[in-house]
Amino acid sequence: MPRHLFVPDAPLADAYANVPVNIKYDTDGTSISCASQPAIVALMLDQLEAQPGERILELGAGTGYNAALLAHLVGERGHVTTIDVDDDLVEGARAHLDAAGFTNVEALTRDGAVGHVEGAPYDRIIATVGAHGVPQAWLDQLAPGGRLVVPQRLRGSVSRSIAYEQRDGRWTSIGNRMNTFMPLRRGIADDDRRVIPLSKDGTVRLQAPAGQPIDADALTGVLEQPRTEEWTSMTVRAMESPEWMELFVSCSLPSGLIRMLFPQDAKGTLLTEDPYPSSTAAVDKGAVTYLARRLSEQKTPRAASSGSSASSATVPAATNWPRRSPRRSAPGTATTGDAKPPSPSSLSTHLRSRSSPASSLSTPR
Repeated sequence: MPRHLFVPDAPLADAYANVPVNIKYDTDGTSISCASQPAIVALMLDQLEAQPGERILELGAGTGYNAALLAHLVGERGHVTTIDVDDDLVEGARAHLDAAGFTNVEALTRDGAVGHVEGAPYDRIIATVGAHGVPQAWLDQLAPGGRLVVPQRLRGSVSRSIAYEQRDGRWTSIGNRMNTFMPLRRGIADDDRRVIPLSKDGTVRLQAPAGQPIDADALTGVLEQPRTEEWTSMTVRAMESPEWMELFVSCSLPSGLIRMLFPQDAKGTLLTEDPYPSSTAAVDKGAVTYLARRLSEQKTPRAASSGSSASSATVPAATNWPRRSPRRSAPGTATTGDAKPPSPSSLSTHLRSRSSPASSLSTPR
């Protein structure tokens, strides 16, 4: 599939790299639409299992690239409807699909949360936008035996791509995989985010669910304050995903783990050398604790616990994860055994906690 036709403004190397390509930004500079990372696209298409001749509804047109892949899978006898909330994105998707020669795709401007009842029923529905819940309209517009795949936010910013089918009168998850998508917006089922600055210049910030109670004033400039640092004993082998640790820690903490955005030049200055790249931060009043990583030695000692209540809660959660969850599995995913001793290429989870002057928490040195 010629991905460069769907991101014509991107350099050719970026168009074919295994990374997302941002195409639209909000007024604060936050990306609100992109061509998704190809590995994630493939993961979700694998979950969807689209078949030749089927009718597909895609929620989130973006560049039109995913709709093109779906159109290829269902073939000339099948049909794909893709919808997005922004006219400019829909017009761009149409142009890209035309340039690639696809005629069995319809791109429409709609609120994704209500689907497109005029084209129902669909054999498969796939959301390429994040949702906190599942709108009833999506379920109603599926044909009997149909499948829904949706990136669903579970707690904090941690999400899983969940595949649903109706079995014995109930909608049941038949598998889930780790991924995170930009949220539904400008519609009836929005999962809005709010940006909370952590540094004085605002370059390091949380992207938190809008409904989550966080005292933004108490966190202003928190990264310029003294910090404590503690390494856990949790290690991850090379090429092993830490996704189950992330899910476990997020479900163990009141705030969950929240996505932290930062520029590259914040590494080793405001932040540690290698901050964890996904959902990373937990907050407690005026304190923030975030995950980071390093190449481990053969044995990684655990430092004595110290710091704010945020770090003292997060460290045991990360440390206890492999002990309390010896068989981490879910429908449709591989089962992993007990954690093994780290190899030199393993990664260890690192937490830093900072407390702002406005906080009642203290961070001892």
